[in-house]
Amino acid sequence: MERSLFDIQAEFCRAMGNATRLQILHILRERPMTVSEIMAKLELNQSMISRQLSVLRSVNVVVGEQHGNERVYHLANEKIGEVCDLVRVVLVEEMHKQSDALDGL
Repeated sequence: MERSLFDIQAEFCRAMGNATRLQILHILRERPMTVSEIMAKLELNQSMISRQLSVLRSVNVVVGEQHGNERVYHLANEKIGEVCDLVRVVLVEEMHKQSDALDGL
């Protein structure tokens, strides 16, 4: 049975629904990085980073390429960063609306 685009989108959204994974995506926009570099930037342990990268790889959001003894991760598509930016813009706008509504009380 063929998966619908909605099913794939739902899986993608579930993968994006984790703050650590969003942080990983944010820093991978700077440049490709190894797990060690991601660990240093986020101050998290190796097992946590590896687990989250596994989820992101499973939905083709990040790609890991072997370079010598290390695997280097990067965004599978730079537009993923643009999607994250757009979501943040919408959230900030909604926060301002709510703040304005509270100020009006």
